[in-house]
Amino acid sequence: MSFKEHLKSVMSLYFVIVTLINAATFILGEIFRPDERFGYDAFLSPLIYAAIALVPMLCMYSKKELSLKQHIVRELLQLISIEVMLIGFGLGAKCLAPENIALTASFALSVLIIFVLVYVIALLLDMRLARKLNSDLKAFQNRISEMSE
Repeated sequence: MSFKEHLKSVMSLYFVIVTLINAATFILGEIFRPDERFGYDAFLSPLIYAAIALVPMLCMYSKKELSLKQHIVRELLQLISIEVMLIGFGLGAKCLAPENIALTASFALSVLIIFVLVYVIALLLDMRLARKLNSDLKAFQNRISEMSE
């Protein structure tokens, strides 16, 4: 896969990540800060968090096909990188407080859940694309065989 294809693949997940972050923000907000209300600037945070989450995905590009073990290690490194970056950003932006361990742990858990869901959604989209390509290839092969008869 070329870097351009990798970039398209990662960017196609951006809005999936934003949507899942919105859902996680709603759930965590209802649990930890149910009385708090936000201004319009709060609409930017899911966009920013999703953009931060894409950085490790873009940095872990590999031209060669990875073995299963290498792929798992890469995914774990991405998850750890995303967790560290997002928790660090949350602490720096004062969205998370070091003394509120329950909120920070819930945030980390939501990042893990979102990571897994994005991985599953990407896998399902790739499977759908593979099925379409295979059916298109069979149709093409049938046309070629009909023409040669």
